[in-house]
Amino acid sequence: MFTVTHFRSEFVRQSQATILRRVTMTQFMLVIVSAALGVGLLGAPFWLAPVFIALGYVAGYEHHGEIILRRLLAYAFVRLRSLTGRPRLVNVQAEWDGLRAMRPQGYNGKKNLFS
Repeated sequence: MFTVTHFRSEFVRQSQATILRRVTMTQFMLVIVSAALGVGLLGAPFWLAPVFIALGYVAGYEHHGEIILRRLLAYAFVRLRSLTGRPRLVNVQAEWDGLRAMRPQGYNGKKNLFS
């Protein structure tokens, strides 16, 4: 029997909450969604259901604090941008800091009236 304190503390961080042993809530939801999409929406045969379940489990696995699905989506977006010819997203703040470090010491960005 669960106590109220246990239930509240367990589901504050839903991605890390365990539904079954060694299965987090994120993995459980991805297993359900991937199986439903594969078998239901795409019309795959029922014998492929374990493959979709395994895909959902692996996609929800955390590696170094990051969910594998997020890493795969980021990689897919980068590849998609390169295939469509759009430029890569850059860190504007880092480039701005680099340019500010390269400017001359006495330059403050304004024109001097006496020069």
